Amino acid sequence: MLNRALSKLLAIVITLSCLSGVCVSGGQDKSKGAPEIVALLEKSGYSYTKVGDGLWEVPGTGKNLKEFGIKLALADDILLVMVKLAGRKELKMEPALLTKLLELNHKFDSIKLALSEDMIYLRMDTHVRLLDNQELKYLVEQIANATDETYPQIKQFV
Repeated sequence: MLNRALSKLLAIVITLSCLSGVCVSGGQDKSKGAPEIVALLEKSGYSYTKVGDGLWEVPGTGKNLKEFGIKLALADDILLVMVKLAGRKELKMEPALLTKLLELNHKFDSIKLALSEDMIYLRMDTHVRLLDNQELKYLVEQIANATDETYPQIKQFV
């Protein structure tokens, strides 16, 4: 069950990395928990956009990176919260970048800085059953803060 959910999350991440900003998807939400996520987003006060089945975007802002999209992707009972920092093809793959990524991963407790085949991104995830309004706000704020802190440290490699 967990492997299937993680496979779905990976597919979502890969799909997100291939998109230039807005996903297009038809049909109804097929993900379990989608109504709960929508209700929490409504209650949170965040503006958000539905960009696909089980996929939403909350606008993020910061001091170092003025605007970025925080994606919330739902697969079975796992919610993935992520921000794409750059496409992998845009990166200068130097030892200094890889060292910086490892240092940043050490610095953040619950946030992962990941390098996939397609992109470099920050992510957090949780089980939907653990999610309430306070936890959703925590996830969004943590990923936004980490994005704003991380971007200037990797910008020289983009």
